[in-house]
Amino acid sequence: MSLTETAIEPVFPVQHGPLLDDLACAVIQRSGQLSTKVSPQLREELTEVTRLMHCYYSNLIEGQQTLVPDIEAALHNDFSAEPKKRDLQKLALAHLACQRWAAAYAGSPFSPEFLCELHNRFYSALPPSLCVATTYTGAESPLTPGVLRDRDVRVGAHLAPPHALLPGLLCHFEQRYGRANLSLASRIVAIGASHHRLAWIHPFRDGNGRVVRLFSDTLIRQLGIDSGGLWSLSRGLAFERQEYYSRLAKADQVRTSPADGEGHLSEQALREFCEFVLKVMLDQISFMEAVFDLNTLGGRIEQYVRLDAGFGDMGARVFLLLREALHRGEFPRGDAGRISGAGERTGRKALSAAVDAGLLKSATPKSPVRLALPAKVHEAYFPRLFPPGNLP
Repeated sequence: MSLTETAIEPVFPVQHGPLLDDLACAVIQRSGQLSTKVSPQLREELTEVTRLMHCYYSNLIEGQQTLVPDIEAALHNDFSAEPKKRDLQKLALAHLACQRWAAAYAGSPFSPEFLCELHNRFYSALPPSLCVATTYTGAESPLTPGVLRDRDVRVGAHLAPPHALLPGLLCHFEQRYGRANLSLASRIVAIGASHHRLAWIHPFRDGNGRVVRLFSDTLIRQLGIDSGGLWSLSRGLAFERQEYYSRLAKADQVRTSPADGEGHLSEQALREFCEFVLKVMLDQISFMEAVFDLNTLGGRIEQYVRLDAGFGDMGARVFLLLREALHRGEFPRGDAGRISGAGERTGRKALSAAVDAGLLKSATPKSPVRLALPAKVHEAYFPRLFPPGNLP
């Protein structure tokens, strides 16, 4: 069968029945509940942690692991003298920069221009050693950022569509998924469908997996189900990496039966992939609900401050300041004495200790303080957010 620009059909699992709709509605409900759990000030800090998490896990899926402390060091322009580690730090910075740019993007995430710009921004920021395309045989050649592939490629068992069809396929992709008459539930089901179909098109010589996950992240945000940036699909896909790749490959299958929908590709396999993605989304939302529960989070913060942070007798007062910031969002510096149950002088000492340790932060030396979340506290505050051994 010769391929055409409609080869990604079916683009929606039309025969999905109530299960996918129910899962989509659950995502809407649970993501809304998660978004109310924290103050705006704390959400801003948590969003940065989640962005770091998305970066870490998306790169991990590709087999490139950058330790969280190394990413944090790179954010402060502190790069390793070891070339491979330094390159991975730059890889993480490029990913984070793409995420920040995409977070402010208001146009259609389905447009070829957006997808090419994602690829361009990512690869333009990489050192030459990483700006390469690798074939299925392992051969490497220089990669041009943001440019659609100019040759045919194979990815594992998947023979990607001919490169000459890419403009038409991407145009059809945008037209079909960018329709304005879809319900919110249908758009959420389509997160998984468009994720696979974009991966199947394989628009670039390399970097397609990262672009597809950045695309899905943008789509989730634009649909308003990211809970203000408090959860990451990539974390769930990384933990289910084998099944993720297996279901992606299964959805590559060509339709072989009239009962398997209409179009070139298998509708049943697409439906199963959409179900998998929705369940991963719900699992990640549930996980983050537990992690960000203020009562249990407060207990973990107290344990860290009293036992591990080295404050000694000052630890109890420092914790009271952190707890206030956790529940209130921020507080004026002049409230430190009252909050810590001590006089003004002792309160100032406790506040200074917390700020010097990087556990509280403020925009200026005199402005209100809020909770800070440096990498050194992630394992204590947010257990299992990152794998053991990736935090200080």
